Amino acid sequence: MDLWLAADGDGDAFARVIRRYQDQVASWMWRFTQDRQQLEELVQDVFVQAYFSLPRYRESNVFEGWLHRIATRVGYQHWRRRRREAGRRHTDLQEWDGAADDDSQQEPTHVRTVQDALERLPPRDRLVLMLRYLEERSVAETSALTGWSQAMVKIQSFRARKKLRRLLEDTWPDREWVP
Repeated sequence: MDLWLAADGDGDAFARVIRRYQDQVASWMWRFTQDRQQLEELVQDVFVQAYFSLPRYRESNVFEGWLHRIATRVGYQHWRRRRREAGRRHTDLQEWDGAADDDSQQEPTHVRTVQDALERLPPRDRLVLMLRYLEERSVAETSALTGWSQAMVKIQSFRARKKLRRLLEDTWPDREWVP
């Protein structure tokens, strides 16, 4: 009911939708950034895009899945934007663990190394690895969230794993990495 009221311009109804889903959206977006300020901006971006997309929402869709697709696109755009900005700044991509709380500084070296390697991957590769292996999504679910064909998800997964393995082997050549 709140969705339809929000689609008709009822701000209070949309505020109730936000309250209902904001924690869930924040947990999805945490995969894209662990910087709290960026996280808040991404969550806000998800709801802004959702609000403007409400007229195109189909009742036959599950709202949570529809919202997750929007969140995936927002996160992917965030990674692409950061990669472009990093290229212009010529700085190291250390935001993954550098901007998190002090507790994250206690992480083992291998966790930070893997996070740094993921950070150096192109956004498309990070996205498919995150969905397939961190969120344990199936090929079909990943396809639905990204808008890619299932064949593309499989190809992108294979290539992304290969790139990640190379990065990890460069960092720790004495370890054996599973493809």
